[in-house]
Amino acid sequence: MPISRSGHSLRTSLALALRVASLVLLASLVPAIYAQAPVSLASDASATPGADPKPAPELATRGFNATLSTSSQHDSSAGWSSVLTPNAIFVYNKHLSANASIPDFVYINVYANVGTKAKPVYAYQSKSGVVGDTSLAFHYDALTSVVEYSNTVSLGLPSGNTNYGLGAGQVTYNINNHFDKDLDFFTPEIELGFGDSTSLVHQTVRKSYIAVGSVASFQAGASFNLPMNCSFDADAYESLPLTQDLIYSTTGKGKKKVTTSTNKGPGEDNGFDTSLDIPLERHITLTGAYSRSLRNHDDVVGFSLNFLMIAPPKAKKP
Repeated sequence: MPISRSGHSLRTSLALALRVASLVLLASLVPAIYAQAPVSLASDASATPGADPKPAPELATRGFNATLSTSSQHDSSAGWSSVLTPNAIFVYNKHLSANASIPDFVYINVYANVGTKAKPVYAYQSKSGVVGDTSLAFHYDALTSVVEYSNTVSLGLPSGNTNYGLGAGQVTYNINNHFDKDLDFFTPEIELGFGDSTSLVHQTVRKSYIAVGSVASFQAGASFNLPMNCSFDADAYESLPLTQDLIYSTTGKGKKKVTTSTNKGPGEDNGFDTSLDIPLERHITLTGAYSRSLRNHDDVVGFSLNFLMIAPPKAKKP
């Protein structure tokens, strides 16, 4: 569907406001990083949010915080993309926290109609300065003697462009339950979730399409503590549609060559996600990620630099 002039102006204004907010955030991060004397790395690299914007409430400073993530990735079906993601965080206490983020795609290849509505012709186009759907997430964390539990309720607001495969076109939701057990050098984990958008399911890297429709998600794996406070995470995942889906796709591989289509089960996906977090400083973490979709035969590899405005306190020495 062609984008109206008013809709285009709104998205342009939103993208401009996002860039200004990102620059302000980055400017505030710089003095926060260098105003402190050199210190050792934090005891837990996961305290710096990476691709997953969820904070670690037990380590993070209570109150407001912010991160800025700049990521580049290569999708075997869609090529290179670059995204800037500012993320606002509020930690109420060790149990409750919330965050809001919106991705700004500095560069991305999209599968768009270069013809007319009557005679569509779909081909790849390079786009810049377009935003994705805004994400709001609310977290509850609980620690028992048996297992650590985290519940996340996420909402997606339709700020992304559906014609470019960057938005769901409607308000979406996801409810996810995460269980893990710290066994010193590694932590087994499992996730069970339900919602109506694949974009809200935890993925280490961004997929090249968004499926809208009832979907159940499963994930199981483990994270491993490595030397120098690095950590490695590996998970197997399954996204299982429960109803017909509406697909917004930036790629025609494995999908009909249209920007929107109603099919039965096209949003199903399964495969493996891996990530490696390397803390460079208390406020900065380098993350490398690789994802393999077994169903769609798609590989995505990327890396990101994640800046945390207020670092968690250093672990006390025994």
